[in-house]
Amino acid sequence: MHLPRLATGLAGLLGISKPALTPRQFEPDSSVYIDAETGLTFASYTSDRSIIFRVAIPDVIPADLVYDTVLQIVAPITVGWAGFAWGGHMTYNPLGIAWANGKEVVLSPRIAYGYYSPPTYTSSHYTLLKTGTHVNATHFQVTAKCTGCSSWGDESIGFSNIDPEYQTTLAYAYGDAKVDTPADVQSTFGIHDSLGHPIYDLAVAKNKDFAKKVAALVEGKPASGGGSGEDEVCKEE
Repeated sequence: MHLPRLATGLAGLLGISKPALTPRQFEPDSSVYIDAETGLTFASYTSDRSIIFRVAIPDVIPADLVYDTVLQIVAPITVGWAGFAWGGHMTYNPLGIAWANGKEVVLSPRIAYGYYSPPTYTSSHYTLLKTGTHVNATHFQVTAKCTGCSSWGDESIGFSNIDPEYQTTLAYAYGDAKVDTPADVQSTFGIHDSLGHPIYDLAVAKNKDFAKKVAALVEGKPASGGGSGEDEVCKEE
């Protein structure tokens, strides 16, 4: 099965384009995670399939809420693909779909408009961080800067953004079947096996000197301050 079935199977994630925001009066599903490998602080959530979805943001957020973010996904190697939705559902917001391709990881920007194949989303761009992206015998991990994932939309679908002053409902989905063409960032793939809508508290994921740190990690430099540890579930071989 290919992406049209994926879009149909993700009907449970359909909704309006604006992410759901809630005051800080409930316990979030995410927790704070300090990554020794990258030196970044994340809001982290682990799914029932033991897939980890983490988000890091700058400590200074501009008034227009247009800022770069970092997405980190750690998944068992038996997972075919893992997807993250910045708007809390799978339509009309930036998606990131990750899968392993041998010893590399592919992260594909997509957007879905309905019950058909989600095309590549050209208004968001992922830049892989060499430090924090790798594959071993049991897991694959991708860490990437996203430009265009904190704010999106147009006059036809409306404009949305992520305000870390509020708890935010984000979303994920995954499929155990491998994608059809792993080397192709535009590969088709099958229906999800599960999905979820965790509440994140992104206020705990703020990072001082965010742009400087991320630029160094893109080049493969170690974490500032001398950190060299890696996530225990996905150490680079």
